[in-house]
Amino acid sequence: MRLHSSYTSPYVRKVKIFLMETGLMDSVEEVYTNPAEEVVLRPLNPLGKIPALEVRDGSALYDSTVICGYLDTLHRGPRRIPEEGPERWRVLRTESLADGLADAANLRRNEALREPRSLISREFIDRQDLAISHALLALDGVAASWHAEAAVGHDQIATAAALGYIAFRYEELAWRGHCPVLADWFGRFVAGDSFRLTMPRNPPGRPVPPAQSVPPKWCVVS
Repeated sequence: MRLHSSYTSPYVRKVKIFLMETGLMDSVEEVYTNPAEEVVLRPLNPLGKIPALEVRDGSALYDSTVICGYLDTLHRGPRRIPEEGPERWRVLRTESLADGLADAANLRRNEALREPRSLISREFIDRQDLAISHALLALDGVAASWHAEAAVGHDQIATAAALGYIAFRYEELAWRGHCPVLADWFGRFVAGDSFRLTMPRNPPGRPVPPAQSVPPKWCVVS
């Protein structure tokens, strides 16, 4: 199989962490693909987005949720996405929350990097800051149910990828004091190989992105 990937995408990282946690990484060739490479990517995903996974029958799967669901049928260990029952919907709901956190962080960053700066919408940025704060608090509540002795579930994988993106793009965001349970869980997860070996980095040959002109902030959540 071939995973069309990028150096910084939290959704790609979610797939890569899933591959490592389930022992499937050696069955996949990672191909770094710029979404602007229409000839390569558009035939695999009409939306022109990554990740996209070319599977053994020659077809392609997208997005990260679908890819991870497919991968969960290939390994021999415990399912990371429960097949049925309330636990399945809890895991998928948490994945959606984590993906939404990454979405808000990415949308906020794109807006904060707009040029000229006079075009930047502070209202839009404030809305994303609020979404980020609410999402982190909600994940703090979920993290209390995660036990170190159990297999890492897909909800944890998605959360780790989203928090990794926050750490990469929003290092100055002081969220840990507001979310102590989530921060404690994340502190343990970052020590694992699946997180350490999938760290995002600036693409080779590209300039380091400029600092955001509107620094991220923690919103007071009532």
